[in-house]
Amino acid sequence: MLKIGFLGGGNMARAIVAGLVSSGADPKLVTVMDRHPEKLAALREQFGITTQEKPGDWITALDVVVLAVKPQGLKECCEQVASLVSPETTVLSIAAAVRADVIAEWLGTCRVVRCIPNTPSMVGKGFSGLFAGPRTTEDDRTRSQYVMQTVGDLVWVESEDDLHLVTAGPGSGPAYVFLFMEALADALVQEGLTPEKAKEFALSTVEGAAALARTSGEAFDVLRHNVTSKGGTTAKAIEAFEAHDLRGTVKAAVQACRARSKEMSELFS
Repeated sequence: MLKIGFLGGGNMARAIVAGLVSSGADPKLVTVMDRHPEKLAALREQFGITTQEKPGDWITALDVVVLAVKPQGLKECCEQVASLVSPETTVLSIAAAVRADVIAEWLGTCRVVRCIPNTPSMVGKGFSGLFAGPRTTEDDRTRSQYVMQTVGDLVWVESEDDLHLVTAGPGSGPAYVFLFMEALADALVQEGLTPEKAKEFALSTVEGAAALARTSGEAFDVLRHNVTSKGGTTAKAIEAFEAHDLRGTVKAAVQACRARSKEMSELFS
């Protein structure tokens, strides 16, 4: 089985550790390094994994190193461990913005895979976009896929620039959905519902619609038409959405997110 180490013990690292352990990975072969002892203690207690507060020879023995620190701290982290990462180790970065070639330069290794996961990974319903750097091997792809498929669906992209679209879609997309849920719940409260019931209405609406769309296989517009009778209540609601240019708003949001992703990438080039 693979020896997997996480540099950083934040929420996403914790989610992937949980996915690995629940999928049958040996906790003894999973190591998390973090400078916060309380995080490490919680991870040890919950998952039975190994933890470290500092880099050491244990990094050299890893099959996969997962870079799970924030982008602004990634260069310092890479410089601390560069001499310890084996040339045979797969480096899987889940840090946003920092390109694979930049990470490879900081680490002095070419086997870098980038991944953009999203927060539903924390409940095993995630979606990740992965890009294999130009000098990675099939083993690197296999190892990275093994790690990330434990927290949800994934897709490989051929161009690293496509990761900006992953960021603008499923990466940041949960926040778009939460905003809609918040707006729907607020509107229902304003119409007389209690906040508790409004929250449940919004949750059930989105949860049920997503499940129906997933299982039916129908196109989104077909599903929408199926629930929209001509001249009926839903039709009036859809008319209001269209009148306020919902599509244009979503398009602008995706474009703004993608543009910001590109800007952030340039900060680390």
